Formats: sequence, structure tokens, C-alpha cells
Amino acid sequence: MTQTAQRSATGRFFGYPLVTILIAFIIFGPVFGILFALISQMVIRLFGAAPLPPVGYPTDSGTLLAWGFGKLLAAGVLSYLAIVVYRGLIARGCEGRTDTPELAFTATARRWLWLGAALSFAVVLVTLAGIAIGGGVSVGASTSLVGGLLAALGLSVFAGVVEELLARGSLFRITEQHIGSLLALVITALVFGLQHVDNPGATLASTLSVAIGGGLMLCGVYMFTRTLWATIAVHAAWNFGQSVLGIPVSGNIQTGVVQVRLEGPEWLTGGAFGIEPSVIALLLWTAVFAVVVVLAVRAGRWQSWRAARTAVAEGRGSEPVGIDPTRPG
Repeated sequence: MTQTAQRSATGRFFGYPLVTILIAFIIFGPVFGILFALISQMVIRLFGAAPLPPVGYPTDSGTLLAWGFGKLLAAGVLSYLAIVVYRGLIARGCEGRTDTPELAFTATARRWLWLGAALSFAVVLVTLAGIAIGGGVSVGASTSLVGGLLAALGLSVFAGVVEELLARGSLFRITEQHIGSLLALVITALVFGLQHVDNPGATLASTLSVAIGGGLMLCGVYMFTRTLWATIAVHAAWNFGQSVLGIPVSGNIQTGVVQVRLEGPEWLTGGAFGIEPSVIALLLWTAVFAVVVVLAVRAGRWQSWRAARTAVAEGRGSEPVGIDPTRPG
């Protein structure tokens, strides 16, 4: 059992679900976003590279190399810091928990690091194959292979770790503990989709695809595996698989190791937003969601509203659902 310390009045206030989630949104949203930009800029200045353009990414190889290294350095530092903050502030400080089994590096977690990555890379490849058949795919050169690779790694790792600590680790997990799996799925999908509604090239289709392909599917993966390392791997690899090829990620243009150009109707290619709204990717991620939810239910890792409210009434509202510390990883 996840142990919860005796709480003071102040502790109980910060442990209130909405307060804890709000704190997580502030820290893992604007605070870490600003820090990521500041560290990246600092590295560019230290390398003495040219100033960044107001829109997009650098076009000369020297600046692009510094830009990519800055992204990777920022991702490494801030991803580690984000995990420390999640464990120390969100889990222990706000919820009063003495451990974080959802971040335990168990055999399941280690296995899903490569399984999650393989799953995402497979979806990228199948989606591109479908676009090539129904439309067209061409490949162009990138300004800097190394700079593009470093930037893709940095941006993908940062998004995978920080966004998952927020969306699945905080929003979904805490909501599920208090009102059950179904409502937690709906709320997280809506919030995750709306977070991307003002991204470059965003449309109604892209918002729905992010809500389903990102919001629901990643929640389903967490429900089945009950480890955040699985969703971190799926999320980071999905972003990296697009970024390294120079395909826009959620509307944000990428330099990549190469520049892949997609041709065909928007429903097939995803348009300016990237391949996320592509009907192929959407169908694939929807299928993944259906499979992992069925597996989660069969494994007894689905929590009903009644079970959630009973757990809260019995003082177990801060305990992550579906995790048995005695079960081998």
C-alpha cells in the first residue's frame, strides 16, 4: 500500500485534488516551458552563434548545432528536475505520499521503455507508408544532421517526460483516484486536446485527433501498465519519429535529420499540423486504445465511480489505482 502521512490543515488544503492538479499545471506548464527556453537560449549565446529567427528554427549549420545541443541539454536537466519535483512536491508535498510506485523502475517499466518506443515508431512508419500509397512522400536534405538529431531528441524527451508527469501522472491519475477511470479518461482527453487547440495549423480535426490519439490512448497505456515510463516512452518516441524526419509535431515545424514532405489530401497527410490528424494514425491509435483498455479491465485495473468514492471515504484517495506493490514488476 502507498502510505500517506498524517496531514495538517495546510497539507490537506494542498492535497485537495483540484489544488494539486492546478499546482502541477503551473509547474509542468509555464514554469518548465520558460526554463526550457532560457536554457536553450543560454547555450546558443555561449556558443556565440547567430541570433535565432523570430519564427521557426535556425537555417545556418553552426547556429542549428548550438540550438540542437541547447534543446538536448535543457531536456536532460529539466526532465530529471521534473521527476524530482513530481516525487517531492506533487506526491509527497501535496498528496502526502511516501512513495511513487507509478515511477518505480520495475521490470514492467523497463520492458515498456522499448515496447512503447517500438509501438510509436511502428505507427509512424505505417502512417507514412499509407500516405505514400494514397498520396506521396518525398525526402529532402536538412541543414544540419547532428543539429537536427539533437533537437529532435531534446524536444521529444522533454515533451515525453514533462507532459506525461502532468497529463497522466497528475491529471489522469488523481482524477481517476477520486471519480473513477471513465470520467478521468473523458476529462484528460478533453484537456489534452484543448491544450493543443491554439498550436500552429490546428483545426477541429487536429484537436480531436490529439484528444483521442494522445489523450485517450496514452491514458489507456497507463491504465494497462500502471507505470508512467510506458507513456513517457510512447509519447517521446511518437514525437521523435516525426521530428527526426522533419515532419511538424502538433503544428510545430521541425528541422530533422531529413525533411520529409507529404502530398495528398489533408485527411490523409494531416496537413500543416503534421501526421497526428491523419486518418491512418488516428485509426491506429484508436485501435491501440481499445486493446489496452480491454486488457486493463481484464487485469482488474479499471476503477468505477463507486470504488473511487469508497476509497476516498476510507482515506485511500491518494493511492494510485491498479498498482500492487507486492506484485513483481
